[in-house]
Amino acid sequence: MAEQQEPSTKKNPVVKLVNNRNFLVFIAFVVLSFFLWFLNYLNKNLSSEITLKYKFKNIPRTIKSDDMHGGELAVNATGQGYNLLQESIKSRNIPLNIDLEAKAQDNRPLLKYANDRGKAYIVSNDIKPLIRKKIGDKITIGDISPDTLFFDIINVKEKMVPIDIADIKYELKDGQKITKTMIVPDSVKIIGQKSSIDSIEKIKVQPTDIGSIKKQKQYNIELDLPEGVTASYSSVNITYEAEMFTETSKKVKIKATNFPSEYNYTIFPEYVTVTYTTPLSHYDKVQEYDFSATVDYTQAAGNNIEIKVATSYSKAKIIRTTPQICTFVLEKK
Repeated sequence: MAEQQEPSTKKNPVVKLVNNRNFLVFIAFVVLSFFLWFLNYLNKNLSSEITLKYKFKNIPRTIKSDDMHGGELAVNATGQGYNLLQESIKSRNIPLNIDLEAKAQDNRPLLKYANDRGKAYIVSNDIKPLIRKKIGDKITIGDISPDTLFFDIINVKEKMVPIDIADIKYELKDGQKITKTMIVPDSVKIIGQKSSIDSIEKIKVQPTDIGSIKKQKQYNIELDLPEGVTASYSSVNITYEAEMFTETSKKVKIKATNFPSEYNYTIFPEYVTVTYTTPLSHYDKVQEYDFSATVDYTQAAGNNIEIKVATSYSKAKIIRTTPQICTFVLEKK
């Protein structure tokens, strides 16, 4: 029978070290010493590189860059260690806003243009006051990298064009018609590269089906802008007004003009029937005198003259007249 081994009374060296009271005191002193050294280090004047995020605002439409949405600047800074550490942490989350419409310290535009006008640029030293305002006076700013931010100039054009709403679909009941369409705004300023803008004569709205229109319906519809083109508005308000229409008619006396004075004349017929449509709300308002029917002797063809009919009532739309031709007889006085 194999002999049973006695349990080992030896402890793991690491466990013995951790349980050693003197070792724990030693570690505590090391941590405390490092902490005190670090505090002393932060109280000294140090030099460090701060990575500063930036972004642009008020960007002219004529410029573009690979980093138009922002980038990073490496700023050599000198100051108390604590202040440098604090600013390094803060700069990771709060970007520097560079206004491209602002003035530099010498009162010249911050954004400058090259002699050939093909490039624009910002000298990094010109934004030192902006950086100083952000990080405070306790840090001294040295060199900034890159020392210049470059932009490309693009050939931009702008013009006013009307809004086209032909792609909006709607439904009307039988006998119903659109009486008013209002577009606000009815035109927009479009901006883009000249090659794109020149060929655009109107801007369409996004194809939309607005369904049935009972009496009045208002919608906010997005514009369908071509790629690379921006506009002064991204959408328009469109209001449709619809009414039920009815078809009716009136008999109107024909007026003869320019007949020779040395003759008496008779025209046949003396009246014309005018058939028109009008909104139901205006049915009782339309009168015979709102229409005129005339024949002009100077336009006679043989003994026939075309009857010309018109209306002064804006809500009445003439759809047909009967008859369209009248005849006449002349008698010497």
